[in-house]
Amino acid sequence: MNLDILKEKYFFMPDATRGAVRYLTTKQLEETGTKAIVTNTLHLLIHPGPDVIQQLGGIKKMMNWNGIVFTDSGGFQLFSLLHSKKWKGIVHENGATFKSPKEGNTYELTPESSIDIQMNIGSDVLVCLDDCRDTGLSRSDAQKSVERTLKWAVRCKEHFNSEYGGTEKTGRLLTCVVQGSNFLDLRASCATELSHIGFDGYNFGGYVVDKEGALVVDEMSAVIENIPKDTIRYAMGVGKPEDILRAAKIGYNVFDTVLVTRNARHGTVYTSKGAVRIKNSDMALDQTPVDSKCNCECCKNYTRAYLHHMLKNEEATALTLLTIHNLTFYQSLIGGLTLP
Repeated sequence: MNLDILKEKYFFMPDATRGAVRYLTTKQLEETGTKAIVTNTLHLLIHPGPDVIQQLGGIKKMMNWNGIVFTDSGGFQLFSLLHSKKWKGIVHENGATFKSPKEGNTYELTPESSIDIQMNIGSDVLVCLDDCRDTGLSRSDAQKSVERTLKWAVRCKEHFNSEYGGTEKTGRLLTCVVQGSNFLDLRASCATELSHIGFDGYNFGGYVVDKEGALVVDEMSAVIENIPKDTIRYAMGVGKPEDILRAAKIGYNVFDTVLVTRNARHGTVYTSKGAVRIKNSDMALDQTPVDSKCNCECCKNYTRAYLHHMLKNEEATALTLLTIHNLTFYQSLIGGLTLP
C-alpha cells in the first residue's frame, strides 16, 4: 500500500479504539467511504494483547479491513485514565506504569514498548509515545512535557530504526506528537525540534479546544508553521465539522474524533443543514430522511420518525443506522476538500 497518499489528501478517521467501530461491521464501515481508522495501543495492550493480534495475522486480518490503520501511542489515554478514580498509575521518565481496573494486571508502557506493540498490532502508521498534560498548566510543567516528549520521540525513532529497519524496511510510517500546551513558543519549538529529528508526520497533541469549546487556532498554527509541509499533518481529536474546515484551512489534513460515532449513539446526527437531535419530540411524525442530500443506507431507506421510534425503544439497529449516516456525512465533507 502506498502510504504517501496520507500526505497528499484529506482523511477523517473514525476511532476503532479496540479494533472495531461500535455497532458497525467492517463492510458497513467501508460503505461509508472510510479509508483509514485509528486504533489505540493502550487498550489493545490490555485486551486482547499485541501477541494475540500478531498470532491472528495483525489487526487488518483480524478485522477483515483493507484500509489504512493508525495506532495512537496511548499517551493521551494514559493522561486521561491515570487522572480518573478507577485507574492507578504513574508517568515517569521511562514511560508509564499503570494498573488496569478490569483484571488488575500491571502494565508498563515505554517509548520502545509502544513501538513494539504497534508493530505487533500491524499498524500502517505508528505514533511516538508522548507526555500529554492538561491545559492550564504552568509554563515550567509545559516545558517539562515538551522536553520529555522530545526525548521519547528520539527513543521511539531509534528503536523503530534499529529493531525494525525503519520505514524503508517495514513500509510503515512513524509520526510524532507536538506538545506545548497553550504556550505558542513552546508549541513552535517542540515542532521545530521534532522536525530536526525527522518524522513522516507531525500530530497536534493535547487538547484541541479551550474551556469555551473553541478550537485553539493559534496553538495549531504555531505547529503548522514549524513542520515540513510534505508530511502527514494530523489534528488529533479535531472533529466538529466547522473545526475540521478551520483546521484544514490552517494546513492540517488528517483528523479523528469519537464525537461522530458517540453522538450517533446518543441520537445526534450531522446534516447539510446542521446538527439534528433525532430523540426530540418533533421527530416523532417527521417522515423525511435524516438528510435529503445524503445517499447512505440510513437516509435512503428510513425516516426520522422511524429512527426516533427505535431510539425511544432502545433498538440497537437505530444506533447502527445513525452511525452509518454520521460517518458517511463526514467522509463526504472530507471528500469535498481540496489541498492548496
